[in-house]
Amino acid sequence: MTLDDVDRRILRQLQENGRSSFRDISSKVKVSTPTVSSRVQNMTDIGLIKGYSVLLDADLLGQVSVATTLEARPSDIDRVVNRISTEDIVRQIYVLSDSRILCILSFYDQKKYQGFMHSLGSIPEITKMDNSMVLRTPKESPRASIKDEAGLLIKCYYCGHQMKDEGVKIKLDGKAHYLCCSVCAKLYKEKYERMKAATSSPS
Repeated sequence: MTLDDVDRRILRQLQENGRSSFRDISSKVKVSTPTVSSRVQNMTDIGLIKGYSVLLDADLLGQVSVATTLEARPSDIDRVVNRISTEDIVRQIYVLSDSRILCILSFYDQKKYQGFMHSLGSIPEITKMDNSMVLRTPKESPRASIKDEAGLLIKCYYCGHQMKDEGVKIKLDGKAHYLCCSVCAKLYKEKYERMKAATSSPS
């Protein structure tokens, strides 16, 4: 699957107003409502559309935000991320190229923040930690930006390799699945059917 101009225009409309109906979007994008529905479903299936949410003002809610930078060995990065990603106080996590992890924390209760920082001290893989309080947020936009050159980087559902072309698209139980070649498509379908049979068989 590739992104074309229709896809980009649909995504721009959704980013401007995630509550827009498919009918409203179709009138603005100049395509049919079923086309909008189909395109949105395809982009949801591949994971491009992760969900719909409301952007809230943390300052108006009285939340305090802190930018925390954690350092660890490259081999320990995933372990550290797994330890902190389930914490509600951690709102965003970015893995940086220099073996650092940037976290944005938001909280109401100072005790919760102190408790979280104490828990970080018990993670042996963290070698260094720096904290800075967020004073102002002059700009806060979604990281994904829909430009004319925006494309798709899809990984094969079976082997995980980056797909350089359209690959193979198969439908299983009404949902699209994307594979890099016919071999992976065959193996993936067999695996899918085995897993489906296992879950539906009586225990």
